[in-house]
Amino acid sequence: MQTRNTALVIGATGVTGTPMAEELLLAGWPVYAISRRAPMLRSGVPLNGLRHIAVDLTDAAAAEAALSRLTDVTHLFYCGNDPRPEVRLELMRHVIGAVETHAAGLRNVHLMQGTKYYGCHLGPFKVPASESDPRVPGADFYYSEEDCVRECQRGRSWTWTAVRPHSVCGFARGNPLNLAVALGIYGSLERELGGEFAFPASQACFDARFNVVDSELLARAAIWCSTTPGCGNEAFNINNGDVFRWREIWPKLASFFDLTPAGPQTQRLPEFLAAHETTWRTLAQTHRLAPFPYERIARWAQGDYQAPNSRFSCEYDVVSDLAKARRSGFAETIDSAEMFLRLFARLREERIIP
Repeated sequence: MQTRNTALVIGATGVTGTPMAEELLLAGWPVYAISRRAPMLRSGVPLNGLRHIAVDLTDAAAAEAALSRLTDVTHLFYCGNDPRPEVRLELMRHVIGAVETHAAGLRNVHLMQGTKYYGCHLGPFKVPASESDPRVPGADFYYSEEDCVRECQRGRSWTWTAVRPHSVCGFARGNPLNLAVALGIYGSLERELGGEFAFPASQACFDARFNVVDSELLARAAIWCSTTPGCGNEAFNINNGDVFRWREIWPKLASFFDLTPAGPQTQRLPEFLAAHETTWRTLAQTHRLAPFPYERIARWAQGDYQAPNSRFSCEYDVVSDLAKARRSGFAETIDSAEMFLRLFARLREERIIP
């Protein structure tokens, strides 16, 4: 009987998938990582347990051929993030079906969800959001994905689990689209231009209460709930464990760049970044920065206070209740301001920012 845990990570190059693979490897798991290109892991992560499988999951025949060989998988971590919900759902259904067919020792299928499950993208909602809150009117792809895995699991010996974070912050090389990277580039440009570190959104957003989550903490939480007896077939809110207002932590973030913090100025961050691309190119050349898809972060809607559902357009509280995870045994916390500072420092070490 198989007793060793072996992971399959789908979408191993994203902001959730890369740290998922890293934390599993650090915990001693053998890891199969499926993605179109190989994940670039942080230094210190042992690579001897990693096997990358380059396959396009939308190619059904190629995907089936690849998955059929993974007979020793015990835990499937689904971190794929196709922007087309209907494609994403079909891929998930196919992957789960193939894995459970060929991996007789499958124990858990884990999903990455989020606070859209509670309707945070639709407007003000009940906070703190609890896992037992009813679904909100209107279709959300998290519902269809969860219904899919529930249907696949019915009558099986394996279980499913899910985590529901808000604003995942981390760094995955080649995938720059997250809040910490956007702010790191913004602060670096303002320092070069001799400006201030103005908050790029409204006063209401500056004053609202938020949760965020460190991507490495999120990965450890996913491993915890997928392997802990009693957590099967359950979802858990996971965040850093603190609640903050941007106005409270903004001076700390400004200090990293040696900038004067300033209050809200409704400058659209993508417009600012696009306008100063030449300055960034000069900075990159002067400081010999690593190749980086600047144009992608400059177009990132999540940094635009005028874009629907962006991190800076939200003018109401987004807070999740962590009591269920705490009662079940996950107690790790991270100070969110310190998280941003640590991520900025890593971006500097990786030569993403000067």
